[in-house]
Amino acid sequence: MFTNLKPGEVRQIPQTDHLDATWHQWSQPEIDALTLAMAARRPLLVSGEPGTGKTQLARAAAHHLGWQLESTTIHSRYEPQDLLFRFDAVRRLADAQWRDADADWLKKRDHDYWEPGPLWRAFGWASAVRYGSCRTLADKPSPEGHVLLIDEIDKAESDLPNALLEVLGQRSFRIPGLNNLPIGGPDQALPLVIITTNEERELPPAFLRRCIVLNLDAGRGTYKDWLLARGRAHFGQIPDAREKALITDEVLTEAATQLAQDRQAAKDAGLPPPGVAEYLDLLYALDTLAPKDEVEQLEQLKRLKAYAFRKHGHVEGHPELSQREVGSVDVGKA
Repeated sequence: MFTNLKPGEVRQIPQTDHLDATWHQWSQPEIDALTLAMAARRPLLVSGEPGTGKTQLARAAAHHLGWQLESTTIHSRYEPQDLLFRFDAVRRLADAQWRDADADWLKKRDHDYWEPGPLWRAFGWASAVRYGSCRTLADKPSPEGHVLLIDEIDKAESDLPNALLEVLGQRSFRIPGLNNLPIGGPDQALPLVIITTNEERELPPAFLRRCIVLNLDAGRGTYKDWLLARGRAHFGQIPDAREKALITDEVLTEAATQLAQDRQAAKDAGLPPPGVAEYLDLLYALDTLAPKDEVEQLEQLKRLKAYAFRKHGHVEGHPELSQREVGSVDVGKA
């Protein structure tokens, strides 16, 4: 389903209720990894530093397939059960007290207290639309398929990827509080599962063995060249779509050169280095402050780059990491 894509091809991803429209430039590794994940019926684990396009890849895949994107972002308090469902016991207890424990009335409203999680929606859409907030979608046409995005799984404790591994291996699960309602199974079309990690925490080896793995960090060439490719995909000229670049190559190159220098300096100082996320943040700001004005963008870049790339204050022995340029006048001490 992805083999008809061409590397270097740029496609627009439409705006959604929660996300702005954007552009995605397809690479050969992305196409190959997604093709393998679909054929092998395995989750695709996408790794890389923030800003490399891990989350956007899931949006691009869903748009290409014409499937619905189901997504959730993991945090430190995320429980494995949250991937399946949530049950609002507090609300049910309050309703029970209000109705003086009217069991028949509560039974009729059980559908309101169950909220399908992303795995339930992706593996069992037909049953999910009978519960919780999903009930508002019951009258709409069923999606042709689902892309399930589990974002930043490295934020979770190891029990979450292990629990996820069990569900993905069986391709089904049950909801205990609903008479073991079965979700998924051999007759259910499988979603494409995309999982992202910033590699802040090591994932269980058994989990890695069962995933197709794609790393989106810089590959061949210099880091600066890789940054430029990302910048051009977002802000450059796009044939038949955007006749004029939002930001010229001169501005993109100047920003990439500065970030590459600051990144190496941070590494030499043993500090977390800036990356593509900071690069794109600065470019978005330049496009907002001086749309399609190269001269003004270069002027803004000179003033703003330090605040985007240098985040560690004064570093002893490393004046190049200071937000104040070496030799500049300190107004407070003049």
